[in-house]
Formats: sequence, structure tokens, C-alpha cells
Amino acid sequence: MARLVSYNDGDIPLGGQTWLDGNLGVTVDRVRPPADDLDTGSVHITYSWGAHDDVAPSRLGAYIAD
Repeated sequence: MARLVSYNDGDIPLGGQTWLDGNLGVTVDRVRPPADDLDTGSVHITYSWGAHDDVAPSRLGAYIAD
């Protein structure tokens, strides 16, 4: 199972909170692992006002690991 790992703080669990672009708090809903060597995968997030988005893990200061 893929997991989201912060560059600074270790694992970010599903349902955990982190920062988008360093200044906007979001909740991690799902992690899509990379499909190949050119893909970084994506992270499905929920904003505090309820909107959803798929973002690159780098926007969360993180990467996706196995």
C-alpha cells in the first residue's frame, strides 16, 4: 500500500492534516501511487471549507513511497 511521507516529519496518514503549498491546511483522503518512473502519483485532499482536489505530493512537501 502506498503511503505519503513528509520530507521533514515522516508519514502523513490517511485522514491526517498537512499543509498545501506551506500555508493552507488540508486533510489527506487518498494516495494514488505512481504509475511509472515518470509519474509522481497524486494525493486527493479536502480543504477546510469542504472542497476536494487532486494534487502532486510535492505541493504537500512530501513524496509517495511503497
